[in-house]
Amino acid sequence: MRGILTTLMFLGLASSKTPASDLVEIAARNAKQASEALRRSNVTMHAWLKRADPVTGLLPRTGENPNWVVRDSAADLYPFMVLASRFTEPPLYHGAMRDILRREVLQTTRVGRLSDDLQPGGKGFVYPTVDLDRIIFGSSEYVKDGLVPITELLGETPWYHRMRGIASDIIANAPYKSRSGRLPSNSAEINGNMLQLLSRLYWKTGDETYLDQVIAIADFYFLEMLPATGYLPVHIWNLEKREAIQSLFVFSDHGNEIVGGLSEACVLVQYKRPEKAKQYREPFVRMIDRVLEVGRNADGVWVTSVEVPSGKVSDARHAHCWGYMFNAIYTAWMITGDEKYRDAVRHAIAGVTRKPAYLFDETGAGRKWGSNAYSDSIEGALVLLNRLPNPQTDEALDVAVRKFFDRQRPDGIIEDWYGDGNFIRTSLMYAFRKTQGAYVMPWNTGVHVGAVSDGGGVLLYLSTERAWTGRLYFDYPRHRDHWNLAVNYPRLNEWPEWFTVEHDRPYRVQVGDSAPVVYLGADLVSGLRLSLPSDGQVVVQVSRGK
Repeated sequence: MRGILTTLMFLGLASSKTPASDLVEIAARNAKQASEALRRSNVTMHAWLKRADPVTGLLPRTGENPNWVVRDSAADLYPFMVLASRFTEPPLYHGAMRDILRREVLQTTRVGRLSDDLQPGGKGFVYPTVDLDRIIFGSSEYVKDGLVPITELLGETPWYHRMRGIASDIIANAPYKSRSGRLPSNSAEINGNMLQLLSRLYWKTGDETYLDQVIAIADFYFLEMLPATGYLPVHIWNLEKREAIQSLFVFSDHGNEIVGGLSEACVLVQYKRPEKAKQYREPFVRMIDRVLEVGRNADGVWVTSVEVPSGKVSDARHAHCWGYMFNAIYTAWMITGDEKYRDAVRHAIAGVTRKPAYLFDETGAGRKWGSNAYSDSIEGALVLLNRLPNPQTDEALDVAVRKFFDRQRPDGIIEDWYGDGNFIRTSLMYAFRKTQGAYVMPWNTGVHVGAVSDGGGVLLYLSTERAWTGRLYFDYPRHRDHWNLAVNYPRLNEWPEWFTVEHDRPYRVQVGDSAPVVYLGADLVSGLRLSLPSDGQVVVQVSRGK
């Protein structure tokens, strides 16, 4: 053990006060937790694959509703089955999941490449007539909540190209007219969805069509609506009368998307359209200050909704997705440098850690938690902890995830609705936190990998229940390589980057007691080949440099 500690100190993974055995113990515990998360994701994926309609090949909305519903089945269930298959059963990823995509395109597209809900058994569309608002809403949910996460994690895939097609046709069919240009919707949720999607697509592609639509939406909110509403976005707006249809701002899901979307637009124009950045800065800051002023409870966590323009709280229950809108607050700190915004995020993290009712169901939580509430709270915390580490919050998350996992039935179903896909998503995100972004192929329930980061390096622990030969893969800066983002700002539906390697830089790797070997990051991304005997275990230590 003394030799391991000496090596860890050499690699910058431990100080003289950090016992190497503690690091290995943490990594081993993380391996068990990550393995369980992957196994549970795989079981849920198979449970829902069994429910695919034998005629259409598509997935039901719930156990009782057999329809393929774009805003639900496509947005919240299917994409995370895709990701579970990619990391646990690649043959399904290349086979059944691609087949569902093909069937979805061939059978559900109704307005250009925009989809509508489909009945099972070859009975056709659920609705006899086209409703563009319904179709754009469903499609915006599909791209933002389903296809964006796939692209964040995997880069260019067939699902990325499906996303681009939908985005282009939402723009082409945008039905609402404002002084700033045509808009996809009069709803803050849908416009927020589109700002998030199109900002990232413009970073990726440089296609001016995407940027033009981002600016049309951002102009509408920053220059038209917000000055008239006390800088609180209205949930639904009448563009002809220029007045609210629903005078609320919703801090929870299905409302808060607009603040995150506008923050992404501000980052984008700061780099791509400086004249717009100057124009947006004041209304953006005033909006952020206003939501912080009226939208938080005593613990610094968001309430559910407030009235506009008064800011009076209309629903004081805390928003389960408390972390999502703090992405925008943190981004405000990145844009302005004003520490009060980062402090607000820290305050919220501390409040959530201090009161477990914000992370999981317990007496006094205020309402019964479903699986989706767990997903919202856990994922929001993970994205923020990636920027502002807090060991006490990590410990609280472990408790929340234990309760979350315990909701799964023996057959893999969680609550028998499309939200079971979010169970997969959250489990995968938690697994990558426990492995620092690393994973093994081939995966099976008897191979376990966990990691702990310290001092700029990483220590990984692998164990096997039966003989295994495969590769250990490392993460890389996906925000740059997949999206061309100039800065890794926190955003909805990202997959946090923990330990990443640069393709063209050297890394010193020691496997067990073998002599250290220097690899390029590209070698580690392509996978470090390993073999372990039955009941084998090994510590892999990685540091930057020669």
